[in-house]
Amino acid sequence: MTPLLTVGLPIYNAEAYLTECLQSIKTQTLKEFEVIAILDCPTDKSAEILRQHADSRFRILENERNLGTARTINRIIELSSTELLARMDSDDVMFPERLQRQFDYLNEHPEIAAVGSYFNKIDERSREIESPFVFPVTPDEIRERFREYVCFQHGAATFRLAPLRAVGGFDHTLAEDLYVTLKLLAGGYQLANIPEPLLSYRIHSQSITFAAEEATLRAADEAYRIYGPKIWGERAPDYVGGRTRLQRLRRRMKRNLSRMFTK
Repeated sequence: MTPLLTVGLPIYNAEAYLTECLQSIKTQTLKEFEVIAILDCPTDKSAEILRQHADSRFRILENERNLGTARTINRIIELSSTELLARMDSDDVMFPERLQRQFDYLNEHPEIAAVGSYFNKIDERSREIESPFVFPVTPDEIRERFREYVCFQHGAATFRLAPLRAVGGFDHTLAEDLYVTLKLLAGGYQLANIPEPLLSYRIHSQSITFAAEEATLRAADEAYRIYGPKIWGERAPDYVGGRTRLQRLRRRMKRNLSRMFTK
């Protein structure tokens, strides 16, 4: 079997949710794919669970030391034998038609560098806690709305590998997904979303974003500072989306006052 795309699966201490994640990959309606699953030095039973559930489509590798998500994904990018990479986090769950829908979309839209989708949110017990959020769909809409909030979810997206490699892959930082998305937009690449949910995104207390929310927001601010002017010019936002409208207004007023009194 020649794989049509690569599922990139970095794994670190995911024993509570990994079985469900792996089953959702194995039961995809599109069958011709490879999975590059890299164990990032987990200290739980993730390695045992992965080897128990993997089939012949899985390439299981181990990092010699803990590299973190960004460096592990970069390693997957280097190792992929296909032109497409479907990102997947080890605690999330694919809908059965996800890979087929995104593969077909990219085949039909060669100008698109990556395609995401809507997603719902689930808790530790896989109960839906939030219905699918409606993201903008077209490249122009995504580019414009990204000034206000992050409207492209990497865990629900499939990328062409050539653009990812062209922008240098993932930065080794918190908010690594945001950095890459902004780098793609700054490079003139087009993103799209399929207007239906194709992933269940899990919220739990051990998730990186939950555990380091403030640090992640600071990293996101830095990403917008670096790449915002390259994407929107003078219309670039001063700060990251995702904060409340009042928080954004207060920050803008504070910054404007500071500029007035330092002239």
